[in-house]
Amino acid sequence: MSEKLSKKQQAWLDFYCSVSKMNATDAARRAGYKDPYKSGFENSKKLQQQISQRMKELQEKSGASIMSQQELAEFFSNVTMGKETEKVVTNTGKVVEVPVSMKDRIKTAELLGKSYGMFVDKKEVSGNLDIEIGMGEYDDE
Repeated sequence: MSEKLSKKQQAWLDFYCSVSKMNATDAARRAGYKDPYKSGFENSKKLQQQISQRMKELQEKSGASIMSQQELAEFFSNVTMGKETEKVVTNTGKVVEVPVSMKDRIKTAELLGKSYGMFVDKKEVSGNLDIEIGMGEYDDE
């Protein structure tokens, strides 16, 4: 689709792919349409190609700045094993690199374990429950 978008359509597309989180009616309302429900529905159908292109661009753009699950697990592992350092300021004002504190290493070990589902709390609930079902009064007609 090579047609040029109107200012409202462009605004709708911008809102739809960002703050409205793929909500066509909300995007139409923010873009200033008089009938947001109808316009949102129409735009979502008419602008499918532009929506797909915009979402692809946003994914490519954010892909470089968002840590993957594997990278996060590697970082947690490195912190837990003491391979990471942090900068601290000494009493004399010098900035020095020191190993991550044991408290932080334990916390990252806990977070890593949780991400792997290692710490699942299972609780058993038992007891008696009385249930009364009222059928009401009905005439036999």
